[in-house]
Amino acid sequence: MTSAGPQPGGARPPLADLAPIPQAVLAAGTAVIAWTVDFWLGVMLLFVLVGLSPPRVGWRPVRASRVLLCYAPFVVLWLAIAIGYLQLMHWLGHPVAPQATLRQLAGGDPSAAQLGLVLFAVVIVAPLWEELLFRGYLYTAFRSRSSFLLSQLGTALLFGLAHGVAYAFPIGVLALLFGWLRHRYDALLPAILAHAIHNGLTVAVAIAWPETLDWMYPA
Repeated sequence: MTSAGPQPGGARPPLADLAPIPQAVLAAGTAVIAWTVDFWLGVMLLFVLVGLSPPRVGWRPVRASRVLLCYAPFVVLWLAIAIGYLQLMHWLGHPVAPQATLRQLAGGDPSAAQLGLVLFAVVIVAPLWEELLFRGYLYTAFRSRSSFLLSQLGTALLFGLAHGVAYAFPIGVLALLFGWLRHRYDALLPAILAHAIHNGLTVAVAIAWPETLDWMYPA
């Protein structure tokens, strides 16, 4: 496993030798703070943890074209699964509403400042923070004690539930791609890039074609 810390000869982070499971517990604590106290405080605390005790996985730059070649066919399959799920939930009498950020973007004409903040939070911060948390710390902790398959499924389940029970299934399926990229390249950057691409496309569709939400999320 590639270390995310400095190379030999450089200054080591103070908690560099912390085992994956204690690391994951601390990372999960910052997530709880983000979801229950203050989002930006939780994000900053996770970044502090990365500086003190980096997840035991490298970054390893990868060509964007390789990530796109993996993402493009997967997202077609994922869209079919997601739309099928949303239609099924509507048919069962439990319609799923679009996420609040999507409703906000589709329901009005955001100012340049609002749009810039959304893009920063959704396309840059969220992929970086969530991939560090789920594919950096939590997946590594799972993988230290279990197989790739169980680590994938466990991390995907937690990732889906973190976005809300109603969205857990389709978002959990999406997480399988991010987990596979992390496993395939033994690095976080490919998963972060795929995550950012997905979020960016979602925001673009919500702004440019807001009517898409009406048929994807039948009321």
